[in-house]
Amino acid sequence: MLGLTDTIYEANNIKGYGKTMEFSNNNLYDSLSFEEEKNSIWYLITVPTSGAFTFDITTKDQGNDWDFLLYEYKKMFCKRIEANKMEPIRSNLSRSSITGLSEEAMHPFVGAGINSNYSKYLQVKAGEQYVLVVNNAKKSGGNHTLLLHFDKPVNSPIIEQENPTIEPEQLSFSVSLKEIKTNKTLVGNIIIDGLRTKPIKKSQITSYQVDVPKRKYKLTVSANAKGYLLQSLEVTIPNTRTNMELDILLEPIQVGQKINLRNIQFHGNVAKFLPQASSDLLALLEFMQLNTNVSIEIEGHVNGPRQKNSSDYQELSEERALAVKSYLIEKGIDTKRIKSKGYGNTKMLFPDPKSETEMTANRRVEIKIL
Repeated sequence: MLGLTDTIYEANNIKGYGKTMEFSNNNLYDSLSFEEEKNSIWYLITVPTSGAFTFDITTKDQGNDWDFLLYEYKKMFCKRIEANKMEPIRSNLSRSSITGLSEEAMHPFVGAGINSNYSKYLQVKAGEQYVLVVNNAKKSGGNHTLLLHFDKPVNSPIIEQENPTIEPEQLSFSVSLKEIKTNKTLVGNIIIDGLRTKPIKKSQITSYQVDVPKRKYKLTVSANAKGYLLQSLEVTIPNTRTNMELDILLEPIQVGQKINLRNIQFHGNVAKFLPQASSDLLALLEFMQLNTNVSIEIEGHVNGPRQKNSSDYQELSEERALAVKSYLIEKGIDTKRIKSKGYGNTKMLFPDPKSETEMTANRRVEIKIL
């Protein structure tokens, strides 16, 4: 276990898990434990001052996926861990190369999948000790940087005089809706998921601007306007930017067009939505509410490389398409306007996927305009 005295640590070539594998054969969706400990590093952190404790785990390699568990350090810590008699006080198992604790996050525990990559901050006291376990289940030999953030001591007037409180640097993000052929401004609805703990939803606007603390953001931005095809975009804002303007170009609805709603994702091998599906489901509902003369077919697809389209694949794709249809019907959309169909693994975007990103892209729901 590595004891930390500095606020920044460069961890290089993390490979293996030491003499003992403390986590194995756990449920993938258990937010209190790694499914498997594969490439891990253990940090012992001594708190220098009371206040809010946050940290960032960052990496330059976007293909990496870093997860963490944070424990209180107690007597007989190692034996308690080995006996599975300790639970973490914070965790984040989301699929992300950047993670940590933040003051903006709402949830102390975040499970596997495409979820919020930050968990809620921790209120700590000087002298307390915590153990942070960082695991990379995807890539042996990966690197990351750990940055620890503590509040300044309240009894240090010299520091307060020399270093007055500085407001965190802000990042300005703006969205505008435009018609694809004429570039004219449109009035419509937007949903921005990823800037804050809850999606930002705005109706009947032409543009929207928001300032947020400067850091890296991975967003899903969807836009609707009456008579136009729903757009759902994945947007990355690097932490090197101080402002970013996004023009969403909408095209008129035509029969045969398709919408790929990437964030409508499911738990493994079932037709149960993952939490991140909520914003794209809401965007699809708004599209159907705005365009009452539109009928659609919901197409379900699964990831099954180098396999025949088995009855299990076919059934799962049908169930996932039906889950989206059921959601719309429950929200008041006429069932006559919706068809659903499963295609199993017969129409994968990447027949021979080379990465987790490509496999995720194969597990999709598409909307076809009828």
